[in-house]
Amino acid sequence: MFFASLAYVDQNHQALVLSPTDKKVEDPDHHPPSAYDFQESLKELTTDIILKTRQILTIIDTLPGVGVSKEEQLLKIENLTRELDELELKKKKTILKKENLVDFVNELILHVSNGIAETRD
Repeated sequence: MFFASLAYVDQNHQALVLSPTDKKVEDPDHHPPSAYDFQESLKELTTDIILKTRQILTIIDTLPGVGVSKEEQLLKIENLTRELDELELKKKKTILKKENLVDFVNELILHVSNGIAETRD
């Protein structure tokens, strides 16, 4: 992306003379964008580069880092796997508890509604 941005700037900038004695050489086949369009494109390209840089830095920050051995990484993976298994078991128990409570509430509602129906007969 950085190279593409540099290529865009190189191919589309307006030609300038370096000193008053130099002649401005223009290519008749070159049709650069207007100054406004060129500036807007530069803003877009710089925004894209900044966004990509932030994404890359975020990815780098999540890496284990220098000095972390393969064994330490494997140990961390094992610990995280164990923690995930424990959380999964806790989730299953919680879902089962919720289902039991729903069944209890349904039975309670039926019992109360049957009691109300019997008192009206």
